[in-house]
Amino acid sequence: MNRFGFGMHSPEKKRMLFIIGGIIIFIAIVVAVILFLSKVTATPDIKMVSGTEYISNEPGQIIVRLQDSRNISITDANCVVSLLYPDKSFVFVDAPMIPTSVPGNYYHPFMTPNYEGVYEEHIVCNVIRNNNLQELHISSSFHVSTGLNLIVEVSKSQREQYESLIALLNSIDTNLNNRINGLQSDVNEVNYSVSNLQNYVDNNIMTEINNVNYKVQDLNSNLSTNIYNIQENLSNTINQSMTDSSQGILDKFRQSAEAMANIFGDQNS
Repeated sequence: MNRFGFGMHSPEKKRMLFIIGGIIIFIAIVVAVILFLSKVTATPDIKMVSGTEYISNEPGQIIVRLQDSRNISITDANCVVSLLYPDKSFVFVDAPMIPTSVPGNYYHPFMTPNYEGVYEEHIVCNVIRNNNLQELHISSSFHVSTGLNLIVEVSKSQREQYESLIALLNSIDTNLNNRINGLQSDVNEVNYSVSNLQNYVDNNIMTEINNVNYKVQDLNSNLSTNIYNIQENLSNTINQSMTDSSQGILDKFRQSAEAMANIFGDQNS
């Protein structure tokens, strides 16, 4: 007979199968008992998830996580939170917390107060396990920072100055564009007026100037003709006068010569 039971007689086989079956059943019972005991004895636990530096008047959240000692999320808890000012007066008391989309996480939203300092938060969660109500407590704190508020104020001031500067630049740009458009309109009107003036000059004044030039040319031509005629007449008149004068002088010389001839001739005789 080998160790696997081949070649064993029937009673021995049955005894071996009973032993193996018993061992398997025992192991299953032990596992079931362990699982049952782990479930019965599993203790719920609560941990803070949130905790940070805040500035005044910004959205905040208080977040806790619930799970048991097996790291299984607790999704049926009922949690409330109370928040205290730095002077330990209450901001709010027993505000309900809401499950998040992450199983086992609960949160409460709030707006951070104006007062700077350390705020205390206290959470109470009720969990029913094995028909027993268990109450879990946890406390934490967050800080509304003076430095962060100062940074925010400086940033806000710079933002306002930047926006004012942008608004001023936009206003200057708008006014400048309006002035440029106005100047362009004036230039267009001047160009239109100049074009009209040029057309008027071309169509009217230049025509009149050309007419005047034609008239001046005619006048010059007539004047030249008249001057020529006058010069001719004057020349003819002068020549005639000189001819007549010369003839008169000659006649007078002739008469004088004849008279002298008569005189001197009478003396010789």
